[in-house]
Amino acid sequence: MVERLAQYGRAEQDEILGPGDDPYGVAYTGLTFRPKEIHFGVRAADGRLVAHTGLLPLPLTVGGTDLAVMGVGGVCVAPDRRHGGLAQAVVGAALDHARTLGHRYALLFCRPPLAAFYRGLGFREVAEGVTVEQPEGRLAEMPLRTMWAPLAAGAGWPEGPVRLRSLPM
Repeated sequence: MVERLAQYGRAEQDEILGPGDDPYGVAYTGLTFRPKEIHFGVRAADGRLVAHTGLLPLPLTVGGTDLAVMGVGGVCVAPDRRHGGLAQAVVGAALDHARTLGHRYALLFCRPPLAAFYRGLGFREVAEGVTVEQPEGRLAEMPLRTMWAPLAAGAGWPEGPVRLRSLPM
């Protein structure tokens, strides 16, 4: 059902969500995001791509401790295929893959209405504010919900301020 995608770009995103300038509803943040590097998707019987999740290794500092985390993003399901478990399937496959790469934590940013969905997948909200890098060396406070999930036994989230040392995913 879930497959690793050889490529994922604007054409594949439009195949799932249709054309639009703000398919994830985050343009209001004014942030620049990095494209994901590893992609998982689900295709309908006719071959149409109907769901996606992307991964991107990220450098992060939490309370003075440097961590390597796996960023999760670009989660989407075609409007006509929602509420059928496809988002759970692609996110689950992506997290399983991140575990095979040795990552202890997954991190994502989401709009507040989606936090309950991600909690259902084992994600927990980061209590501290999160600073992310932006072009020209500018730092920005992340206005979206920041959530993490353990990918290894005993992986607890450290305390302290969080700084993503890259563009967000």
